[in-house]
Amino acid sequence: MLEDAKRQAEDSRILFHDPVLFAKHILGVKLWDRQRQILRAIRKDNRTAVKASHGTGKTFTLAIAVLWWLTRYENGIVLTTSPTFRQVKTQLWAEIRRVASRSRCAFPKLKTTALKLRGEENFAIGLSTHQAENFQGYHGKQVLIVADEAPGIQEEIWDAVEGVMAGGKVHLVLAGNPTCASGKFFDAFNRERSVWQCFTIDAFASPNLAGLAIDDLLQMDPAEGGPLDKNPVPFLATRRWVYDHYGMWWHGDETSSPIWMSRVRGEFPTLMENALIKLAWLERAKNRARQQIVQDTGERLVAGVDVGGVDSETVVYVCEPNRTSPKIINLGAWRGEDTRGHAVAFLRPYHKRLAVVRVDADGVGHNFGLHLRDEGFPVQMVHVGVPVEEQPNLKMEDPARRFVNRKAQYYQRIADILEHDALEGLIDDLTIDQLSSLRYELDSRGRMKIESKEKARERGVPSPDRAEALMLALGEPPPLMEWTSIGQLQTQSRPHPVFDEDSPRGYSGLGTLLKSRKWGPGGF
Repeated sequence: MLEDAKRQAEDSRILFHDPVLFAKHILGVKLWDRQRQILRAIRKDNRTAVKASHGTGKTFTLAIAVLWWLTRYENGIVLTTSPTFRQVKTQLWAEIRRVASRSRCAFPKLKTTALKLRGEENFAIGLSTHQAENFQGYHGKQVLIVADEAPGIQEEIWDAVEGVMAGGKVHLVLAGNPTCASGKFFDAFNRERSVWQCFTIDAFASPNLAGLAIDDLLQMDPAEGGPLDKNPVPFLATRRWVYDHYGMWWHGDETSSPIWMSRVRGEFPTLMENALIKLAWLERAKNRARQQIVQDTGERLVAGVDVGGVDSETVVYVCEPNRTSPKIINLGAWRGEDTRGHAVAFLRPYHKRLAVVRVDADGVGHNFGLHLRDEGFPVQMVHVGVPVEEQPNLKMEDPARRFVNRKAQYYQRIADILEHDALEGLIDDLTIDQLSSLRYELDSRGRMKIESKEKARERGVPSPDRAEALMLALGEPPPLMEWTSIGQLQTQSRPHPVFDEDSPRGYSGLGTLLKSRKWGPGGF
């Protein structure tokens, strides 16, 4: 009996010392080879970095690491964090609760972002990254720090994390989708690689796609229930998901396909010097949109309409053009020879609130815009290829000295909004892909212009219909206004505004009706 007890004690010691055995025999979960490698690295190395494609079990692996560390060390502490506290709650800690609930050894009841195992010195907690001081006070202990979605975490947090690592047994794990080719996460795979144990999880290395190349996938029968739907581990990235997104995100080469490289291949996108909008800005915008649903406040709206043909989409973006934080309210997209009815029906619920509907009036867009105007919408015909208005009073900041045409000026404003994390509601992957694929050029006078669609097509990039519609909606800032009552207008002699499709604002005479001062919190 004594020998049996010794053997059981030794078996328990082995189980709890090895996170892979712990996952299998205690948590009752099955791992694939890359997950096993990562867990054993977390046990052995004090710095582990994991860049991964979507749907490869990254967060699931981190949840196992959290529970193993708590169990392995009697005074073990785990600090977890993500770019937003909402992500801490709804992603990693949701996975921790799910894994713990299936464990063969019962864990104490978990709070939303906390688990206390043996006492006050043995716990895991989710921390916000808004304040670096949240990470203070954990020196000289057995600490595991888990940073999920690491590319989005503020840089100043890393100094606080390094402070925790100054003493005691401290292991740090960074994990995320490699969207940004700069910052702490990027450095772990590049200039600091010598001190990190680094892992890349490519979707093609995961169980459902192992042994396949993209050409193998493209040759499969796409019919429902066919080989694309034969996935041994259905909760990981599936063959059909990769097949579908190849058509959406691959544009002929790796440089032109940053989202494909990041979200499918688990690789950092190649930095293009002439990329107008960084993928990192777009990913931050999407993360905000996923964590905070846009609230329609009932303010005035603008719409951008890019009219497509048989082989391209007609797209409508409806937005609230707040100067400080514009919002995407809705997106509509259709294919077909005549999409006018779809656009009218989509815009109708916003009719009374629409201040302007900007339509790309070149080509087929002109008649489309006339139809919307006949339906009673305040249409502004926009010719994005025309030169911008000169404003010599701005001297070197005169837009005519900076931009070749309105298209470049409008897109630059979209880039500025995204760089400053001001856009709300950007959730559409196709729009994100199109925006990240934009390239700019400089003419002989140093003015910016956007790469032509013809040149973009040569490198495999399709028409950016959704990006164009968003550019039309938000590329022009809303006018600054002050409130003027109807009574005041009636007592003043004012010329009636006349629609002028070649005016950048669409109306001449507005300047005599409205003073250039702010009106209301939304600025419109």
